[in-house]
Amino acid sequence: MKYILLGAGVALLPMTAMAQVTISGGAAVATSYDLSTDSNAEAEYPLQFYMQAESNGFYGQLWFGTLPSGFAPDKVEMDVILGYGTEFSNGLGIDLSYSAYFLDDSGYDEAELIAALSYGLSDSLDGSLAVGYLVESEDSYVEVGVDYALTDAWSLQALLGTDSTDVVYYELGVTYAISDEVAFNILYEDDDTTGNDGLITFTMS
Repeated sequence: MKYILLGAGVALLPMTAMAQVTISGGAAVATSYDLSTDSNAEAEYPLQFYMQAESNGFYGQLWFGTLPSGFAPDKVEMDVILGYGTEFSNGLGIDLSYSAYFLDDSGYDEAELIAALSYGLSDSLDGSLAVGYLVESEDSYVEVGVDYALTDAWSLQALLGTDSTDVVYYELGVTYAISDEVAFNILYEDDDTTGNDGLITFTMS
């Protein structure tokens, strides 16, 4: 299962819309460096792929991600996501979604409800607020994020969140859009738990 993580946000494999249904997809490869151990580490999801269908704001998505070796015997996570998103004329966006998470060996793992708001603070700066609830574990979290476009190709991201165990976590990212379809992202993640010096993840999507 996943928190809302910063990412490149560039979809690959666009397909032709049919009957007002837009089909899109994307793929990503990632690797990480653990600052606590000063060593290379497997990313949370080394390989990722998704397919999405959207019509009039309603969408359904299938997401697949390979898992690090520590999750054995599970090797792949599959997420089934249903949601609705729209943007009003004043620039306020809203997104409501339900996600169910499955592991290839263990089966059903968790379900999550997310409500998110976004708003264009300026031509270059976007802000977001998200609240999530994990159904099985009854955990919850709140996240505030910003995305600042430096140029057409370069952008900066920041996120601050806290969960129901009172852990505070944050992310800082920089993204370079190589083209309309391909982007490279560097993400630094950390939290206020003792002994954690953070993780840097490199993602091509």
